[in-house]
Amino acid sequence: MARRRIGLVLSSGGARGSAHIGALDVLLANDLAPDVVVGASMGAYVSGAYAAGISLDVLKEEWQSSSFLRTAKTLLPTIPWSGWSSGAELMRTLRRHFGDRRIEDLDVPFAAVATNLATGAPEAMTTGSVAEAVRASLSVPGLFTPVWIDDRLLIDGGVSNPLPVDVATALGAEVIIAVDVLVEPSEVHLAGLPALGVRDRRLGITGGPPACDVASRRFHPSVLSVLFQMSTVFQKRLCNLTLAAHPPDVLLRPDFSNDPPCYSRVGCGIEAGVRAAERALGEIRRAVEGAD
Repeated sequence: MARRRIGLVLSSGGARGSAHIGALDVLLANDLAPDVVVGASMGAYVSGAYAAGISLDVLKEEWQSSSFLRTAKTLLPTIPWSGWSSGAELMRTLRRHFGDRRIEDLDVPFAAVATNLATGAPEAMTTGSVAEAVRASLSVPGLFTPVWIDDRLLIDGGVSNPLPVDVATALGAEVIIAVDVLVEPSEVHLAGLPALGVRDRRLGITGGPPACDVASRRFHPSVLSVLFQMSTVFQKRLCNLTLAAHPPDVLLRPDFSNDPPCYSRVGCGIEAGVRAAERALGEIRRAVEGAD
C-alpha cells in the first residue's frame, strides 16, 4: 500500500525557526521525508531550502555560523523609509542559496505564504522565483521593506497565516505535520521603568510603596516591548484559530523554555526541534500509516 503523502507545515517565529531544521532532520533520518512543504516567514525559508534540494548540513552551518555582525548587515537603514532595512543583503543571501530556481520546477511541491498588504489576505506563492517568494514571506513589518511581486505588495506571512496548514492540504498533502515555534505571550518577560504614584511624582520621591504592595510591581514598558508583545499575542491567537479550523494530524511544539535561541546562537533551537520530533515519531508513523 502506498504511503500517505506527508505535508510539513512550518510556522513563522524568527530565530526559533532553527527548530524547523532539527524537526526536518529527524523526519529525513526516519524515512519520513515530506512530500509537500509549506511555510510562513522563517518557516518558508527552511521549507523552501528543503524543496530546493539544499542540504540540511548547509542550513545548519549557515545558522550556526551566524554572528551579530552578519545579522546586523541585513538591517542597514533604507530610503525611502518603508522599513528599517531594504533587505538587499538578505536577498543576496537568498540568491546565494536558491539561485534562479523557480517554485514550479522544484521536485517537492512548495508554497511560501506572505501577506497582501493592500487586502490583508494571505498569499500562497506556488510559482515564480523561490528567492523572491521567501524574501516576501520574511518581510517583517517595520523591519524589512515590503516586496512587490507582480501587482501585489507583500509582507511577512506570519501577519495573516503564521501556520498555514490549509495551504498544505490544498497542495495535496494527506497527512499534516505542523511545527509551531511561535512565542507564547506568557513567556515574554515584560519590564520597564517603575510606575510611581501621583503623590510620589509630585513630591519627587523615587522610592515606591512597600515591596508587598501590588502597586510597587507596576512599570511602564517601552513602546518597542509593547509592539513586540502585541505582535506575539496577535500571531499566537491567529495560529490557535487556524489550528481549530484546520487541525493537523500531528502538532509539534518544541520546548524552548530553558534555553531560547537567538540569531547569533541557534544550536539550542535546532536541538529543541530534534527533541520535539523524536518524541512524536510514534504518533507520526501511525498518522502516515493511517493507523488509529
